[in-house]
Amino acid sequence: LTDSLDFLIRDTRFRLYKYIESRVARQQIPLRTWFPLRVLHMNEGITQRELGRMLGFGDAHAGVIVRMMQRQKLVERRPSRVDRRRIDLYLTPAGRKMAQATLRQMRAINGQIVAGFSATEVRSLQMLLLRAHENLEPS
Repeated sequence: LTDSLDFLIRDTRFRLYKYIESRVARQQIPLRTWFPLRVLHMNEGITQRELGRMLGFGDAHAGVIVRMMQRQKLVERRPSRVDRRRIDLYLTPAGRKMAQATLRQMRAINGQIVAGFSATEVRSLQMLLLRAHENLEPS
């Protein structure tokens, strides 16, 4: 199976999620909000649909995640200042604090992923993964 890229990627993803889950459990950050918090921290003022697209979620799943984050008082919806039809998402102070903790954890996790890699190997891995990602974009 180590010759099978799809298996290696799947297995690495599975191990990564288990590792993230063990790390975020200590911080009391729900895994379901881990990636949405990071995206919102870097892109406040996006819509629920935009958040979903950035995360590869459908509209319904994005709605579930946003409502859950609202109940946890991590995110709030605000009418757009430029388009009255839009409702934009913003982190609350608690959401911003949790997002910053998430970013610190992610830096540590990313360091663990590439432990023992040279800077050139890290950059090559990033470029290869991006190319693989682009190869799988829907046409």
